[in-house]
Amino acid sequence: MAEDGFVEVRGANRGNNVILHLFAVALMVTGPIVYAANDGGTVGIVLTVLLLPLGIAVWRGIARAKRRLLRLDEVGLPATAVVLTMEPISEDATVRVRLLIKGPDVPEFVIEHDARYDPSLKPGNKLVAAVDPDDHRDFELDY
Repeated sequence: MAEDGFVEVRGANRGNNVILHLFAVALMVTGPIVYAANDGGTVGIVLTVLLLPLGIAVWRGIARAKRRLLRLDEVGLPATAVVLTMEPISEDATVRVRLLIKGPDVPEFVIEHDARYDPSLKPGNKLVAAVDPDDHRDFELDY
């Protein structure tokens, strides 16, 4: 715990996410494998055209998320997030929470955030947060 009462956020899964990378590779190679196994053919071409760009997009998304999280670890400012409201937004466990985020070096702002339901997301609860100083919409909650 820091001297000012804030907890330093250190998230999990900042390293290489092997399973998601393998999924992206599987998407990228499915079409060419089907094409080669069937000595050419329309199915292999269609799968290649559809799945190769999807696999590349998944790979890039993983890299972008990792860069964002590592940036938050490096320059993120400690803050607290007070849950103002919580409402379900779908039939699964997704909720929309309205948060008041503030900290010693973070100007106070209110933002909506969609997340999986968690008991700690009840109105009035305080959560630990890390906020990107250049983009306050980029933050991470620890709950």
